[in-house]
Amino acid sequence: MLEVTLQKSFDGFRLEVAFAVNDGLVVLFGPSGSGKSLTLQAIAGTVQPDTGRIVLDGQPLYDSAHHLNLPPQQRHVGYVPQHYALFPHLTVAKNIGFGLIRLSRRARAQRVAELLDLCGIQGLEHRLPRQLSGGQQQRVALARALAWQPRLLLLDEPFAALDVALRDTLREELVQGQARWGIPTLIVTHDLADVFALGQRVIVYDGGRVLQQGTQDEVFFRPVSRRVAEFVRTGNILSAVVERVEAGTLWLRWQGYCLATAPLPLAPGTSVDLCIRPTQVLIVRPDRMTARPRENLLWGNIVGEVRHAEMYTLHLRLDDSAAEYDLEVVLPGYVYHRLGLETTRRILVELRRQALHVMPHRADAVQPTSAIADASHIPATPARG
Repeated sequence: MLEVTLQKSFDGFRLEVAFAVNDGLVVLFGPSGSGKSLTLQAIAGTVQPDTGRIVLDGQPLYDSAHHLNLPPQQRHVGYVPQHYALFPHLTVAKNIGFGLIRLSRRARAQRVAELLDLCGIQGLEHRLPRQLSGGQQQRVALARALAWQPRLLLLDEPFAALDVALRDTLREELVQGQARWGIPTLIVTHDLADVFALGQRVIVYDGGRVLQQGTQDEVFFRPVSRRVAEFVRTGNILSAVVERVEAGTLWLRWQGYCLATAPLPLAPGTSVDLCIRPTQVLIVRPDRMTARPRENLLWGNIVGEVRHAEMYTLHLRLDDSAAEYDLEVVLPGYVYHRLGLETTRRILVELRRQALHVMPHRADAVQPTSAIADASHIPATPARG
């Protein structure tokens, strides 16, 4: 287990973080400058916080109260910075084995061979970094980080410099590899695709603090605030007002409609944000209305659409609305064509109560966890990232 509590201030900017990580893949997600990379640097030992504590598997790595700050080489933490930081004058094999100087030559060669095989870079051991592709460089950096069998692995924007097709491949490899290694892994990213592919747990950063942390489903489908909902691209964030609570149902007034949602202890007249992801908005065929009980049914017209490969994003303007559009609907191409939406522009949609998430209006509340500022490099004097 990794337990982190850190504080650092500079240039009038207050940085704070407090969280615990058990195992698996944990994604630190948020915009640039929100606190992600410096968090990794503090854990790795390349940046010293002002105060706080870092404990890995019961061993303190940093403890300001006891004036303890272990150097990076004693922390047993594997760290891959954003641009990999390979030694340009060393071959792949020598880069991987750089930290294994205490092993005998035979043991070092054996460990390097194991890592070449583990990371799928056999045959590259005599090449220099400049002779490698971006994906190969990333695998070499990962092999070097794994060389000493670390207790924790830190990856800073591991896919940022790679093309889209290669990112997909390496995401799959990372998930499979982490399952084999069994090493808790923290990944910094601002790419939502990384979060979807990798994030067993997600910590959402913004402005030097953590807005939310939890499972992927909790963060994506139950954001704690409008700002988190915007970060995870909820799509439909609707301003509504509580009308009444009765019979296990919270009724909300939105755009002249009364919508049924799961009950919450909110007083009538309370302003709320109502969220539903575009993939959760259902298009209902009028001839299937009796298939099951329906609620929150809305008629409207498709006033715009965007095609993304095999998916379609539809912009729906509801009846009697003066808005440019009121809802986003995302559906697969085969559904789009099966429903004949190339020509049918008037549709009926359902907002299922189990897909609706209600958030009272408030400033973004910081959970009992928070984050420290982001930096993509190791600064001599910490710079606001």
